[in-house]
Amino acid sequence: MTTAPGTRQPRGRARRAAVLDAARRLFSRQGFKGASLAAIAQEAGLTDAGLLYHFPTKNDLLLAVIAQGDEEQDAALAQVRAARGLPLLHRMAAFGADLEADPILTALDVTLASEHLQDGSAINAYFVDRYETFRAMLAEAFREAAQSGDLRADLDAEVEAANMTAVLDGLRLQWLLSGGAVSMAGGMRAYVEGALARLSPR
Repeated sequence: MTTAPGTRQPRGRARRAAVLDAARRLFSRQGFKGASLAAIAQEAGLTDAGLLYHFPTKNDLLLAVIAQGDEEQDAALAQVRAARGLPLLHRMAAFGADLEADPILTALDVTLASEHLQDGSAINAYFVDRYETFRAMLAEAFREAAQSGDLRADLDAEVEAANMTAVLDGLRLQWLLSGGAVSMAGGMRAYVEGALARLSPR
């Protein structure tokens, strides 16, 4: 495994972390195209040369920011993936609150996904794969809940998974655009509880 430049010494690791934090903030506000390396270096308190020592290209920096976000989101999803079937779906009711807890990462995801919506780039492929994985996780939970008798046997797992993902995404966008006035936490909880009540075998 190749060691990232500047990570062998504590000061180098601190500078690299400062660059990643600055890039996350600026990418989330201005997008990948709008945030310049010079602006990120200034935000991180480094010279342009100091930033380039750690991240030779803007694309290298973006990929590092995404990798860091992945680690954090995997940690948040670990509690969800630990459950299966109906318990996993119940856990999704709290996922809006999980996203509200990290507004910069939430804004970054929305900004990068929209900016690379149809460009066929590696970032586009990353989001396509992540959405497919997320929907597949939910669809499997719906199928398991139906097979165990916890939910109606005639439900369409793929449709329910896509709808739940769409509601989460819609709430995320509204939450960001409203400055938090629209509650992602409350909206997601209400949707999940309503969906599970609708699909109950009664």
